[in-house]
Amino acid sequence: MAQPDLTSHHVNYLIWRYLQEAGHGDAAVSLQRAWFPDPQTLPFAPYIKTHALVSLVQKGLQYHELESSLDKEGNRKSISPSDYFFGPEPFEIGAKAGSVKSPDEAVGTDQDSPGQLVRDRPVNGHAEPGKDSRKDETDSDESMEDKAQTESQPGTPDHMDEDGDVSMAEEIPELPTLENGESSSVQIAPAKPIDLTPDTALLNPDNHVTHTLWRPRDPTVVVGAGDLFCSLWKLSMSSEPVEKKILELKKGDTSVSTVAWDAIGEKLAVATCTDDRGTITMYNVNGEAVDLLPEVPRLITGLHWATGSSQLVVVASNHNVSELALWDDSRRPDVFPPPQIIENHIYDLAWCGPNLAFASGDGAVYQCEVDNSIRLIKTFPSPRENATWEFIRCVQTESHSVAIVASGLSASLWIPTHDILIPNAHKDRITGIDISPQFDRHRIEFASFSADGKVKVWQVNLDIKDYTNFHQLSLDSNPAITGSFSPDGYALGAASNDGLFIWNTGHPGGNLMSTWTATSPEVKKEEADRMTNGHNGHHGQNGYSKSDPHRALSWDADGKRLAYGFDKQMAIINLQR
Repeated sequence: MAQPDLTSHHVNYLIWRYLQEAGHGDAAVSLQRAWFPDPQTLPFAPYIKTHALVSLVQKGLQYHELESSLDKEGNRKSISPSDYFFGPEPFEIGAKAGSVKSPDEAVGTDQDSPGQLVRDRPVNGHAEPGKDSRKDETDSDESMEDKAQTESQPGTPDHMDEDGDVSMAEEIPELPTLENGESSSVQIAPAKPIDLTPDTALLNPDNHVTHTLWRPRDPTVVVGAGDLFCSLWKLSMSSEPVEKKILELKKGDTSVSTVAWDAIGEKLAVATCTDDRGTITMYNVNGEAVDLLPEVPRLITGLHWATGSSQLVVVASNHNVSELALWDDSRRPDVFPPPQIIENHIYDLAWCGPNLAFASGDGAVYQCEVDNSIRLIKTFPSPRENATWEFIRCVQTESHSVAIVASGLSASLWIPTHDILIPNAHKDRITGIDISPQFDRHRIEFASFSADGKVKVWQVNLDIKDYTNFHQLSLDSNPAITGSFSPDGYALGAASNDGLFIWNTGHPGGNLMSTWTATSPEVKKEEADRMTNGHNGHHGQNGYSKSDPHRALSWDADGKRLAYGFDKQMAIINLQR
């Protein structure tokens, strides 16, 4: 059976694996983001062994040497140094005078040999086990040819097989593939943050934007919505964005309350409210209405699709009573099944795996079981008296169901599933939380955003119920109004009054990678009005004052673009630079 044709996916995957095995996590993630979002899902990925790129190149060099040693008739001939693939000069560990110097090599020079640089950091950032990262002068002058001969001897740590490949023997432990591109500590210092303003397209819906939502698995379709409108834009690299107006309302009794895509991006659910009664209409990717769900006798405040099914939990609230209704879009019944009634105002809800959902309210968090119906099975009373838990995020690890909630006004964080309370987590109200998509069975990371101008990243050890604040990121005295992790967990974005800040939290200290600032005069007017009105207004369901600006933020499916809704505009910000 013949080998399949070599494609760019094969080559990129080998380079991606090499970068990770060599400790260059940042470079690996940069390649991943520019090439393919999840390389481990490629069909050939499970068959690639450790050090595969080095092994393949080694075989190629042997073939090149064999080819160079034969004449046209196939007879052997002697090889001159000019026939060597990398040229006649041996590559020495210690760089020679006049050679190209790396930033690390340029730090110091051997005083006994002017022009002869001494290597002061290990190759690829990894010191040889049991040895100091600085080698003596004799070692530094050892040629690669001599080193290869030495390593090929029995008993040395790095064996070569009879073909010259790097051995896969037990002496070399297989390095785990770092799917999240985790950076090693030897990465270079962070560069100056990139200004993304030149790479931004502005959409003008002419109404206040309260929701931005990329279509799942499709970075070419984005939805923007506000109280009086809902529009769908199709984006293209070669032409202007094309808008499809789904709803365009006038000020009156009807308004859009919330929107949500299903997990595969087949249907967009749009909830509208008239006289405290809710209606849900389903639209396809072309913005055409395809279904109308039964009316709900309360204001719909949340639409929450399950990740792996066609089920949708509808949250409807009327003063101090809320109902959680389950809709299965594959069955499409004539009426909603009997809802779960909760004698409380439900602010937020999140799925936790395929059969659990958690809801947060005043002074409590509720755990519900979901199958053909939704049922309340446990109530977690608040550890802080009179705390209002406006935000909730959940994750299902191999060993734990985890729910994290935040109280805006008390600036507290709580993990009710593990009885962990973080009181006074910020100096001002919390405006949002998000869980990193990169986690393991024992630890998770999550971010909290606050009006105190800080974004804090927390790590929680679920087994011992301990937490650490290992990043405190600053928005330069601007309040963090909302934020979220990118789909691959590589970046963390936060929106302020008039701009964005984007960090790589895998970098020590949290590397501020890029920024974006709105230049719209409407934003400046909005800020002036807010300052005039002050901060003493009524606080809404998400912990904001009515005088606060509303900001909407959403990552596309590949984590390469952000949709940022501010005032009457929506910015499509390109991060690929």
